[in-house]
Amino acid sequence: MKTGRKPAKLNKLYLLIFSLLAVFIFFFGCQTQESIKKSRISQLEKGLYRAVYFKGQKPEKLKLLNRLQFFKVPGISLAVVDKDKIEWFSTYGYKDIIKYEKITPATVFQAGELSQPVAAGAILAEVKKGRLKLEEEAGSYYGDLALAGRKFSPQDKISFTISQLLSHSAGFYPWTSTGYPAGERIPDLVQILKGEEPATNFFSWRGFDQEAGVRYSDFNYVLLQKFLEDKTGKKLPELAREEIFTPLNITRAFWDSAELTDLATGHSREGSAIEGACFRYPEQAARGLWSNPLDYLKFVLEIVNCARGKNDGLLSPELARQMLSVDPGQPGLGFRLEGQGEKFKIYMTGRTHGFRSALVMYPALGQGALIMTNSDNGGLLVDEILRGLSAIYNWPDFKPEEKPLYRLDPSIYQRYVGRYEVNGSYYLDISFEDYYLVVHPTGQAPTKFYVEAQTIFFSADPFIRIKFNLDEYGQVSGLALWQEDYEIRASKIS
Repeated sequence: MKTGRKPAKLNKLYLLIFSLLAVFIFFFGCQTQESIKKSRISQLEKGLYRAVYFKGQKPEKLKLLNRLQFFKVPGISLAVVDKDKIEWFSTYGYKDIIKYEKITPATVFQAGELSQPVAAGAILAEVKKGRLKLEEEAGSYYGDLALAGRKFSPQDKISFTISQLLSHSAGFYPWTSTGYPAGERIPDLVQILKGEEPATNFFSWRGFDQEAGVRYSDFNYVLLQKFLEDKTGKKLPELAREEIFTPLNITRAFWDSAELTDLATGHSREGSAIEGACFRYPEQAARGLWSNPLDYLKFVLEIVNCARGKNDGLLSPELARQMLSVDPGQPGLGFRLEGQGEKFKIYMTGRTHGFRSALVMYPALGQGALIMTNSDNGGLLVDEILRGLSAIYNWPDFKPEEKPLYRLDPSIYQRYVGRYEVNGSYYLDISFEDYYLVVHPTGQAPTKFYVEAQTIFFSADPFIRIKFNLDEYGQVSGLALWQEDYEIRASKIS
């Protein structure tokens, strides 16, 4: 009798063990995904990297909040993509330095050049519906618009297409809108193209060269915006809402100033708030968009999915693939693209007065990120964040660079010592210690610069490069200083 009951008890025990194990596995599995996400957030918050590190040393991990303070960046908002979905989203810091209101998931930032893919998406949505054609001639339209009333006319026919405007290969000279401070008159699109007051830019025909190839210029998207609005009878904000924002349930991306709520304030390199909170950009298609990372990435992921073959999406697969062209001879439409194979990526930065952002997306890896900041120094912080994300997700790019330390003959260092004038109130005083130069800008802390080449030096934190210029007699006449997209030139006066 005992031998007959024992297996029954064992069966119940095994059943209980298996049930508990199943529950444990289910619970543990769920917790693992959440713990992985939390771990990655924690890793980033403690693991940003400078652009360079010295040979023989390991790259130093930096804390995100410390770097916010170091670069005088009030706040950031970022979203990270993994497995073709937004894996996590975080905000840090404040919308401005006066009210100290925290950045929220709804806070929007000026997107700069990231406006252009969205404008391109609106145009391609019109192409999908047959209202526009990519190879539609737009050169004569430009000539009638911008050259009307001029005393001269081009010898050759102006000829370019919508596709060439979208890919920055129509021939316009490289130009970036500087925007308009609060309170200043705002030009219309025709005044911008003609370079007429109150527009502050030069005439768009200046330097025009149809054989120049790809030259990134906001004029391409100013003309596209005007062409689109004239063809459809609708303004860009209305078209974008109908064709992109409403279908994708994007509620925090807009051009229309009437919709501006919960927006970040822009800040200068010195840390002060931009007067009036921001500059205005009538060149809406070129750089006038406001958005946040969560909503903007809905658009990016939709384009990637359409390019993979999604048939009921915003664009047809063919049009989406043209936006993400991997052919160097046929640049993408709206997006800026780099690399091949798994290294192929969307990589764009956005820049306006007081705002910096960066978009990275690896379609083959299903990974990427969008980071938005409210400071002119934001690009420096964004680069360190991208290097931190690259270490976490093992991206093929955005790695810190190892730099060897060189020592020159003391007489070479000595020739660079002196005062350099940037303007009447701003100087760079340079001294020499051991194997490096010390650069002391007016009103700022001194910084060490190490040898890269005989006339080129660099600083590690932040990463800045200086090139000394020599005159025809080999004497130092001045220098050029580069920090990200910022350049200073100075003449040696003593």
